[in-house]
Amino acid sequence: MQLDVVSELPAELLDEAWRFYRDTFDELRVLAVNRHLMHRHEFDDLAGDKRITKYVARDGDAIVGFAAQTDDLHAVPLISPDYFAHRWPELYAQRRIFYTVFVGAKPGPRGMGVFVRLLREMTRPVIEVNGMVNIDVCTHNEVVHSLPERVELILGRIAGTARGQRLDSQSFWSYEFPAAS
Repeated sequence: MQLDVVSELPAELLDEAWRFYRDTFDELRVLAVNRHLMHRHEFDDLAGDKRITKYVARDGDAIVGFAAQTDDLHAVPLISPDYFAHRWPELYAQRRIFYTVFVGAKPGPRGMGVFVRLLREMTRPVIEVNGMVNIDVCTHNEVVHSLPERVELILGRIAGTARGQRLDSQSFWSYEFPAAS
């Protein structure tokens, strides 16, 4: 497996990377209230945004893993850089706070070990500056896949130790008006 770390996704990979991204995260369209899947134009913008590092894992010609991460929190439209600046002013000022936009690995034999390899590569710049990395996880991935715990376990193995903490939580409520009985 080849893993390339790039600031801009090469034009010849754009369509394949979009298909991989869309297919990998498509189920979240109906499993999460918040939109977790970018529209194509947003994906294209991210692919060309040099503030966001892209990690592309390939097995031969096929993309088997794809991830994006940044230390420029202004590059991620739906997070609040002010939150991080307020909570960790020194880390924020020194750009030692990273945000992982997404990490996807192909399920099955071709993608075996890809998720761990992506996390290992993505952790390097964070460890180099004694920084922190942040992710967002929908309830489905937290409850069904125990994603925060799995990521913490993998990062702990990579870095020697890792401690996760919930930063925030948002709940969505629905109110119905059943007919009077």
